[in-house]
Amino acid sequence: MVQKQYRHASGLGHAIINSRNRRNQRTGPDGTDSSQERRQPNWMRLQSVTQERDLDEFLSTAELAGTDFTATKLNIKVLHQDQQNPYLLTAEQEVETSRRQQTHRQQLTVPRRPAWDDTTSPEELDRRERSSFLDWRRALAELEEQHDLLLTPFERNLEVWRQLWRVIERSCVVVQILDARNPLFYRSRDLEEYVRELAERQGTDKRNLLLINKADMLTVRQRRLWARYFKREGISFAFFSAAMAGLEEAFMELNVRDEVSRELSREQDLDDVSPEDIHILSVSELEALFLRTAPQTENETDKIYIGLVGYPNVGKSSTINALIGAKKVSVSATPGKTKHFQTIHLSDKVILCDCPGLVFPNFASTKADLVCNGVLPIDQLREYTGPAALVAQRIPKEYIEKVYGIKIHARPEIDGGTGIPTAEELLGAYAVARGLIRSSKGGRPDESKAARVILKDFVKGKLLYSQPPPETDPVEFNRETYFSN
Repeated sequence: MVQKQYRHASGLGHAIINSRNRRNQRTGPDGTDSSQERRQPNWMRLQSVTQERDLDEFLSTAELAGTDFTATKLNIKVLHQDQQNPYLLTAEQEVETSRRQQTHRQQLTVPRRPAWDDTTSPEELDRRERSSFLDWRRALAELEEQHDLLLTPFERNLEVWRQLWRVIERSCVVVQILDARNPLFYRSRDLEEYVRELAERQGTDKRNLLLINKADMLTVRQRRLWARYFKREGISFAFFSAAMAGLEEAFMELNVRDEVSRELSREQDLDDVSPEDIHILSVSELEALFLRTAPQTENETDKIYIGLVGYPNVGKSSTINALIGAKKVSVSATPGKTKHFQTIHLSDKVILCDCPGLVFPNFASTKADLVCNGVLPIDQLREYTGPAALVAQRIPKEYIEKVYGIKIHARPEIDGGTGIPTAEELLGAYAVARGLIRSSKGGRPDESKAARVILKDFVKGKLLYSQPPPETDPVEFNRETYFSN
């Protein structure tokens, strides 16, 4: 789905003419679309969508939806045949996109630092790093363009990656901190491979560990399903919650371990998972896990360096704050707050290496998916119906109504509805209930403000939705969250 900008159009007529001209220019002598080879990478198109004017947004919407439009004295109406949001994929498109993503997942790499030794001059190393980094960016751009895949707006600043390289080189355990609501989205498989490659090159022993933060947002059964997946994949993992770190351990024992035991006694289908596998670690237990995971050293006085890596806003700084018990690392919702890695002495034995938060290359289905995963800033959105429709699809209408105390009037199935509210129905209901009215639009509900509130609540977890492990039904995985009472 190609987004377009009409930067020089000054009105509806000019915009439509420009649209036709560009469409004609894309068409080759044989009548086929020749734009595929020349179009911009997806990350550039993502940026352009947030800057579109209302008129350009309408034209893009019409083209994305494959629909006709009518314009009479600027009374514009998009004629949709169903309730499919043009910014989301159909079920068939989701399947096809997922297939292509799996086919090319091995090409989602992180940049490698070129080999160097004591004889390598700083100037030569800088040249090698820049050349290697440029080749890496080109490879990802080709991946997007040639296979029509959407990537996250990954980190493009070489200096940030240099900090990651230094953290990995120094650490004996590299910990990826993941958001429990979608662990695989925030996990970089290739980073784990790079850690193993670097260990072999250095002749050292380095370990990988996945720390599933915000685990308090998962039910016991959800943690069990994830634990089974990670164990079968041979992945070292642990559950943690920086938000719960300040609670007394006795309280955690009462509310977590006892609950785990009761749940395990009810079901036997996951008998390969033990209570310890899904226990949410306390701060002291997490530090002990670092010590157990680290390779043994001959000298007992040797320091153990633990590298902490993760996307912005997965809770990395909060985890460090919980570990050291003081605000020595500031918590910020702004990506890139930590510019350089810093070492923090957790104890006489353990030293933490905090890497700046960075976004690894990963696949996404749509821009709406990136918004709901907290990768794209909500306050800068111009197109909000896609993310809002995704929220309405993922979370039952009854649950949203209960959280906000509102009534959503969705189109009944007899009138062509699907039973799932559209973005307009969800946002309109919230805006009316909260008195969000656009004075400049004749008193119409301010769906834009409503969208920002709802999307922020989704990202924060007030509207809770968790992605399941592969081959697990999302509806069944989240059923207990919405219908436990």
